[in-house]
Amino acid sequence: MTRPAAPSTSPGINFSNFDDTWFERAFRDFSSSASNVITVATSDPDREEQTQFFLQAAYKDRLYRFDPWNGLQQWKPAARPPRFEPVVEAPDLQTAAYNPGLTNDLLDLSRALRFSDSKLRGGKAALLIQGLDGVRDQNQGAELAHAIREWALAQPLFAHKSLVCLLCADPATVLDSFTLDRTILTQPALASDSERLAMTSAFASGLARPITDETRLHGIATGARGLNLHQVRVVLQKTAHRDQELPVELIKHYKSDYIRRSDVLDIEEPEFGFENVGGYEPIKEMVRNTLIRALHEPERARRAAIPLPRGLLIFGPPGTGKTLFAKAMAKETNLPFINLRTENLFGSLLGETGQRFRDAIRLAEQASPAIVFVDEIDRFGKRSGTGSDGASQETHRVFAQILEWLGDQNRRSIVVGTTNEPEQLDGAFIRPGRFSYCIPFPYPNRTAREMILKIHLGLSGNRPKPQMREEEILRMIPRVAEGTRSCSGAELEEIVIRAKRRFFESNEDFLTGEHLRAAAGDLHIDANQRQGELERYARIGRQFSNSDDLIRRLAEDE
Repeated sequence: MTRPAAPSTSPGINFSNFDDTWFERAFRDFSSSASNVITVATSDPDREEQTQFFLQAAYKDRLYRFDPWNGLQQWKPAARPPRFEPVVEAPDLQTAAYNPGLTNDLLDLSRALRFSDSKLRGGKAALLIQGLDGVRDQNQGAELAHAIREWALAQPLFAHKSLVCLLCADPATVLDSFTLDRTILTQPALASDSERLAMTSAFASGLARPITDETRLHGIATGARGLNLHQVRVVLQKTAHRDQELPVELIKHYKSDYIRRSDVLDIEEPEFGFENVGGYEPIKEMVRNTLIRALHEPERARRAAIPLPRGLLIFGPPGTGKTLFAKAMAKETNLPFINLRTENLFGSLLGETGQRFRDAIRLAEQASPAIVFVDEIDRFGKRSGTGSDGASQETHRVFAQILEWLGDQNRRSIVVGTTNEPEQLDGAFIRPGRFSYCIPFPYPNRTAREMILKIHLGLSGNRPKPQMREEEILRMIPRVAEGTRSCSGAELEEIVIRAKRRFFESNEDFLTGEHLRAAAGDLHIDANQRQGELERYARIGRQFSNSDDLIRRLAEDE
């Protein structure tokens, strides 16, 4: 395929900076007669423009384009400026006799397909079909499927090198699986590092005060990681509209707005690292040695021929800070934190949950490398339901989907799952290769409780610090930590909040040790029940954890 030298329809876009390997691979398959139809799975308008750009160079005025709003159009490279113009069709003879000179735009999909069929069979030509996502007309869908099946392996199209290119965000909603299997499927990636940097550099050079510092440009481009080309362009424009300096935090803010539109994912750049996680030093040390160092020293990891950890399964009682730890880990690794919103994955219609989960995985992988957080992962990690009804079949499908995702050797995301009930997980779900490490997160030991109290009081970490009698508070903290055995991190935070509230409601000028002691005395837990939980999680830890030494060190100081 001849690579075009300059953009034609989009002078503001420099296609030479775009990655084109995804289309070239598909075009090679087409050239080898694998199929006459290429399906491009993308919702990125810039990738759509890029596809159109290549076809304009290869087919010139024999390129046709259909979308439901404009109908069938033909590329006119000789026009000034070059543009697509409507294809008009003379009416039938009877109508022409009454209305000489009357023509009809081909706005109807069925008529456009039949008109295009004659062009594709009559010589080298290409048809670009787009804008059919979300169209629920069953008759039109059947018509398109019949046409694609016919064209995919039609010998006249092979002979003329005629090509049909279907652009859609989710091919499964436009074509049935049988028809889709007859096409060449290609899926452009999100904006790559080099693409984002090229777009950022070009945009920044056109500002009133151009940004030329390479470090800043790299930082801005990195902040837009996880977006497609069009979204990067819009985020840069929106950021510049508010601040011509293009601050990275504003870039990330607008990026998060895009990711949240999916309704199944949230993306954030965590503000705090391990300094805001009290205790659990053995776990921090393990994560630093196995994950963070491998990410920060990729060349050494390559020389050692060790793969990156594929994921972590964190298990323990509620309120111990598993989510906080996952966010802190994302900060330490300098990766985005993507929260899979499991509460929004479940749909009421048959097949809806599976479709939402597929969409979530696709979006997460496109935004990776990243920490993908799945809270209460046991919702998906067991083969619940043994019946043959629709709900049971849907459960099995989702279970199979997550197993396939976790076991995919090309998975770019580092999945961090949490559960309070690890013994409920299916054996296939937690076997090696899906999660690299199973990490216990028990109730904090005494040393950890002291650190947690200090963090929430603002004596360490980055949290706000109330006015206090600091020496008095520091003497009280070990006493409170000693008396709160079996308390979770969330309960220790609640003690500090109650102490601050007592201080606020009093007439005193400082938070005192007495406020803290009284707040701890207000918290009541069932000691017998909590002791049973401690013993239960100790047994689970010995069963599931990769390291007996880790469990022993976590239990020290009690």
